[in-house]
Amino acid sequence: MAKKIIIAEDDKFLANAYRLKLEKEGFEIEIVANGKELIAKIPEFKPNIILLDLLMPLMDGFEALEILKSDKNTKNIPVLIMSNLGQQSDIDKGKELGAKDYIIKSNISLKKVIEKIEGLLK
Repeated sequence: MAKKIIIAEDDKFLANAYRLKLEKEGFEIEIVANGKELIAKIPEFKPNIILLDLLMPLMDGFEALEILKSDKNTKNIPVLIMSNLGQQSDIDKGKELGAKDYIIKSNISLKKVIEKIEGLLK
């Protein structure tokens, strides 16, 4: 059975680039554009991992992460933050809220993203 990934990313071009690459790797992908859509999509899609952007409209990634980690049904889903916010305070906050890892999008290749995902799914 394919591993499922929700990509919470409001940049459509970037989200589709991730989708194409990850589907080639055999993952089942769902894309949402903000934290509210993410929270709504999880019960039906049941992802194995969440790729979470921080800067999104309606509900940002930090807020969505807090909700996910405070719910017994979603708190154990690994979250990989993928953001252009590169300040240590943002990285620390993301990890304190329960993210498994934090990637600065501008500094990493899709190949490395896939390696991180596979590492978190082991």
